Amino acid sequence: MQIVVVGFFDESYKHLNRSKIYCVFSETHVSAEMVQDGVYRCTTPSHVPGFVDFYLSFDGHTPISQVLSFEHRPLPSIQSTGGLNSLEDDNCKLKKTLNLVQIRLSHLLFSTTNSMSILSNKIQPKFLKEAKKYELLTSPLLEKDWNNMLKLRGDSEISDVEDLFELFLANKLQEWLLNKVAEGSKTTLDSRGQGVIHLCVFLDYTWAVRLFLLSGLSLDFRDAHGWTALHWAASLGR
Repeated sequence: MQIVVVGFFDESYKHLNRSKIYCVFSETHVSAEMVQDGVYRCTTPSHVPGFVDFYLSFDGHTPISQVLSFEHRPLPSIQSTGGLNSLEDDNCKLKKTLNLVQIRLSHLLFSTTNSMSILSNKIQPKFLKEAKKYELLTSPLLEKDWNNMLKLRGDSEISDVEDLFELFLANKLQEWLLNKVAEGSKTTLDSRGQGVIHLCVFLDYTWAVRLFLLSGLSLDFRDAHGWTALHWAASLGR
């Protein structure tokens, strides 16, 4: 299992930011990979279930961070009897969960997108300029995706309905982001405390990252639990 650790050095220790760092689990230490400034990732070593001390270290022994309590949990196992049924049940539950997330994403995109025109004189000039720039950058990308899907159909390779739905959502996300840029507003959370970028992570919609980056909206936007898209992606092993 991979874990992500977030923290920053004090100003006087900034020069140590890119030093070799280890994640220490009780008596065992593993190398930590730097994802970005202040964000480290490592793979937990095998260990019997239970709680151990966890901290960051330069030498694998001396803490340079707060010492926390980390719980090793047992991995789920498939019983020899009824194993296939258990797998089918898990797959069914996963599909239902993903369908629910798709509904939440669709609702958030549609319910928080204004029907205003991008040419409305109510939009501040600086935001209008940014919105038009965003549209010029992203429209060709989406048009390319539509052309690729049409080509697949022309080659007699029937596109999956899920692929078509994803492309539909990608176009709606572009429109949603276009509105956000034009309004100069921040992103919003749904009734369960997640934003659009978090829901896209749950669904593994990697295409959403580029649309967000081009819009200028922060990918570090936090949900109601304080988690960013990176936190959720790491927790899902992506």
